Amino acid sequence: MKPRILIGIILLLTGVMSNACTVADHKAHNARERIKILHINDVHSHLESGSIDLKIAGIDTACEVGGMGRVAAIIADLRANNDNTLVLHAGDAVQGTYYYTLFNGEADARVMNAIGFDAMTIGNHEFDDGDEWLAGFIERLDAPVISANIDVADGNILNGRFSPYVIKRVAGKDIGIVGITIAAKTKASSQPSDAVTFHDEAASLRAAVDALKALGIGRIVVLSHYGYRNAIALAGQVGDIDVIVDGDSHTLLGDFSMYGLRTDGAYPTMASNADGDAVCIVQAWEYSKVLGELDVTFAGDVVDHCSGTPHLILGDTFMRENTGGQADAVKGADLSALQAVIDQDRKLDGVADDTAVAEIIAGYAEKMGLLANTVIGKAGEDLLHGRVPGKIEDGVVLQRGSDIAPLVAQAFYVQDPNADISIQNAGGVRISLRAGDMTYDTAYTLLPFSNTLFEIRLYGTEIRQVLEDAIENIAQGGSTGSFPYCYGLKFDVDATQAYGSRVSNLEVRDRTTGTYSDLGDDTMYVVVTNDYTAAGRDGYDTFATVQERRGRGTDTYLDYAMSFVNHVRSLTAAGKPLVKLPAADHCIKSYIPTTATGDNL
Repeated sequence: MKPRILIGIILLLTGVMSNACTVADHKAHNARERIKILHINDVHSHLESGSIDLKIAGIDTACEVGGMGRVAAIIADLRANNDNTLVLHAGDAVQGTYYYTLFNGEADARVMNAIGFDAMTIGNHEFDDGDEWLAGFIERLDAPVISANIDVADGNILNGRFSPYVIKRVAGKDIGIVGITIAAKTKASSQPSDAVTFHDEAASLRAAVDALKALGIGRIVVLSHYGYRNAIALAGQVGDIDVIVDGDSHTLLGDFSMYGLRTDGAYPTMASNADGDAVCIVQAWEYSKVLGELDVTFAGDVVDHCSGTPHLILGDTFMRENTGGQADAVKGADLSALQAVIDQDRKLDGVADDTAVAEIIAGYAEKMGLLANTVIGKAGEDLLHGRVPGKIEDGVVLQRGSDIAPLVAQAFYVQDPNADISIQNAGGVRISLRAGDMTYDTAYTLLPFSNTLFEIRLYGTEIRQVLEDAIENIAQGGSTGSFPYCYGLKFDVDATQAYGSRVSNLEVRDRTTGTYSDLGDDTMYVVVTNDYTAAGRDGYDTFATVQERRGRGTDTYLDYAMSFVNHVRSLTAAGKPLVKLPAADHCIKSYIPTTATGDNL
């Protein structure tokens, strides 16, 4: 063969081979694999189902919702039909119900292990009972626990018990899952020791991503307990991330407006990372009510497409008001019509409990019934409850009003170290307490609602307005339950005056010294209340309008009954009973009632 021809053939073959490699590389880069991510967050020990009101076919309907037995059933079904599945928990597994109070995380861990999570990030409430508790909880869990922005000192009990990230093989490729924990909130509102250091969330995420890239891992999921708005901002600060599965803000995503639920964004919410590539952001509301199902299609190591379903998990019990104003179970044709609506919407998921998980929960529920009579402390004297001062309760005229409501407010103040002032509406406190033993059942009868502690920053003038609003609500024929009881704040009330002039001589307590000084009109204070009044209900209009103007306050997600329990238990540990506040600390310095009859003031 002539040399020139030979060289031409070699060049031709080389070009063909080179082109073949280029095509192969191109196909490899654009190979599309789809993975499914199932996720929950902010369960807060809500292992059993709860109840919410929905509009179904335009009719107000009380619906059984959530429960980890049903969550487990949906996860098992979806995982069985897709091999390429991750099951993730975005933190705050605990704190919020009897199941935590009585079993200290054991019940939560057993349920989580039965479900089988691939990873969990550390939420702020995982630190509520300190480093030692968290270390023990992690030991109970089968799932790896992760957070990239938490460091612990050598010798601390948490050292080596969690990692910045975990690597999972899904759809034939490694995926890095990086944990992030909200830093400032955890330091301010929980109980990490001084041996625990929280770093900047974005900087820590960048460092973890760089470490994963050095290992050749290009698909990265952020498992964050950071809050929906924070997560959106975080997406644009870091390159190479693909998905953020978030928690902390208890955000409901997806369109549930036809059922009367307010949502804060699309499911999934799409953003761009620092490279300009797509990032899918999801969250799954709260209290085991929703399971998120996210489908992510990758083109190489970049997100090509995201879609999914937030499954609102329903039971089989539905109640509607009858013509007499009483709640009746929905039956017959009405139940069939209701069920048809549920069946037509993939976002509504009626499912039976997973048997194994239901048995675990039932076992703890049985123990809980026995433990409800466990003594948590003593009332050193009768603590009577009258909603409005000056009224007769149990034959006693309560000149300052309730004995127990200010103690409830004190418990909230003690449990929330950020609070300057605590305000509790009289109607949220249900009974008087008799001298003697107090049990868990006593506490949850006293405070029976599913309320949480909620922080709002207000100027002194706005705090005065809150009190005026609450009392005016009664004057206008509203419930006497709106009467405000406080701790850290005291004042005179003259109910004979007009709206705006009833509350005077307000004094605020210094948390360090315990001394009182005049409330500053232009001074900003942190007020802790319950989430019910924080939303402007029961006449607390200014709580709502302030948040409309300046932004929503902070829900601590601390259960209000459990906060009272913890306060009583701390008194018991110190050898003290629960007794009335001294007159110098009672919020009502004096009260002048109206002379009119029937106005409840």
